[in-house]
Amino acid sequence: MSSASTSTPVEPVRSGLTNPTFFRILGVQMAFGLVYSAFLLLPKYLRLQHHASSTTIGWVAGAAVVAGAIFAPLVGGWAARLPRLLVLGAGMLAAGIAALGFAFVERVGVTMFVLRAVQGFAWAAVTNVTATLAADSVPKNQLARAIGYLGLSMLVTNAFAPAVTEPLAEHFGWPAVFAAAGLLAIAALGLFPGLPRARVETQDGPDAPQNAPHLLAVHYGSLVMGAGIGVMFTFTQPFALERGATRVGDFFFGYVAAAVFVRIVLSRVADSLGPSRVAAWALGLYAIVVAATAWMQPPWLIPLGVGIGISHGFLYPSLTAAGLADLTAASRSRFLGWFSAAFNTGFAVSVLLLGPIADRYGFAPVFLVVGAWLATASWPLIATQRTNLSLGTE
Repeated sequence: MSSASTSTPVEPVRSGLTNPTFFRILGVQMAFGLVYSAFLLLPKYLRLQHHASSTTIGWVAGAAVVAGAIFAPLVGGWAARLPRLLVLGAGMLAAGIAALGFAFVERVGVTMFVLRAVQGFAWAAVTNVTATLAADSVPKNQLARAIGYLGLSMLVTNAFAPAVTEPLAEHFGWPAVFAAAGLLAIAALGLFPGLPRARVETQDGPDAPQNAPHLLAVHYGSLVMGAGIGVMFTFTQPFALERGATRVGDFFFGYVAAAVFVRIVLSRVADSLGPSRVAAWALGLYAIVVAATAWMQPPWLIPLGVGIGISHGFLYPSLTAAGLADLTAASRSRFLGWFSAAFNTGFAVSVLLLGPIADRYGFAPVFLVVGAWLATASWPLIATQRTNLSLGTE
């Protein structure tokens, strides 16, 4: 009997970003994004419904990302060994159960923290599997664009979900918002038929020599990116309310509009100039926008959202592609697990440790500290990229 008869079948790689498999992956990501983005206004809910302090808001928001940081490496290992659709389904089901659970929570307590931890697992599972499925479905020279479009499918939900949930909560109450999100997650399991079950063998040849310092620089970039988005998504809302704003959803409109523009109109930039170069530039812009938030006034919500949208629109896909580009399909799940762990750790550190600072000294120092931290991540990417060029890996 030949060895080929016992090998695991794989799908051939389909060229370009217009194949049906890639579109189905985008659909799954968007469905999950709608569920997860329903909780972007959680700081407002906590402040208005439970009169929570900035410290409490930070702890509740951070519970999901702490869990995500813990689960991400584990999920990376599970996705490398187990059927990926099983891991993906577990994540989507967990998102639905957690959202439905929030509909019955009446106070800040253990139950709320447990549900946020379940959401952290869901985020780690879904984003890991959808990213590896996308990376396996497109050629290497389109990887940054593929990751950008994948992120875009979730980004648009960052604007749409708050636009729906804010008036829905005003008219029907927050439990209605959470229940609707939970039911949507369960319904999204119907998108799974047709997704690839087996790993795809890439056609890009063997791995280039791996540069460990460069991968460390990528993970450090992910860490500070998590801190940046953490403070902007968590503390911009109570800061704006403190400054006299009544509606905070406009921030997400600016953020999403700019990120959509970057990932559609400028989608080829990272693949053309090199993902490491673009990521280093985007980190510098990120640092400026976050630091500038220290002087925010309510009319600044949209411009600040635009600034974060531009920087994050470039940073996330280029930084991810900088790490994924020279890895085998089998290595991608584990890399993404640690990449997600770094992102969630940065998010958690920022919202958990800086909440008490905001309560005591105000929000301005929080944005200044994180802005300075973001600025430290550009140089490692530039320096290790030069080493990569000498290795011929970029």
